[in-house]
Amino acid sequence: MMKPDDFAAWVKRAAPGEDVVYSVGIRPAKAIGEAVRALHDQGLVSLTSKRTDSGLRFIAQRRPDPRPAQERKPMPRGRFTLGASDGKMTTRAVLRILSQAAGRDLPCPTNAELAKRVGLKDAVAASYRMRRLVADGKITVEEPSPTERRVVTIVATGKQTRRASL
Repeated sequence: MMKPDDFAAWVKRAAPGEDVVYSVGIRPAKAIGEAVRALHDQGLVSLTSKRTDSGLRFIAQRRPDPRPAQERKPMPRGRFTLGASDGKMTTRAVLRILSQAAGRDLPCPTNAELAKRVGLKDAVAASYRMRRLVADGKITVEEPSPTERRVVTIVATGKQTRRASL
């Protein structure tokens, strides 16, 4: 249906998210197939197909231009936005809160308290972050009893949160 030159021109002018049907039938012709695969390998298009009465519609969707690693901006140091959807960022925020509590000899916050301070959806999300920190070897957790708060040890510093009742 589409010629390789036409497809390459479409990729150059298309905005990210736009799509085009580049072939219809059982499979694309060899020339267009190779051209599409080459641009897919460069990260410029995503490929899919949809079944129709006459076979398949082969569809390419324009992706944003991939940027070389040297053009990417480094992550800003220092403060970051709490409540971000990025899992690593919120896990670091939980670790920072735990480190502050241990450094000030305060009791360990509950999962609900952590979730509220970091901006997570609920206590289950905070519990997940705690389990990730344990799995990554950043903290150790002691559960003294059901009526007492857990005691968290920050592995890097050796400091612990204070034991306290719930």
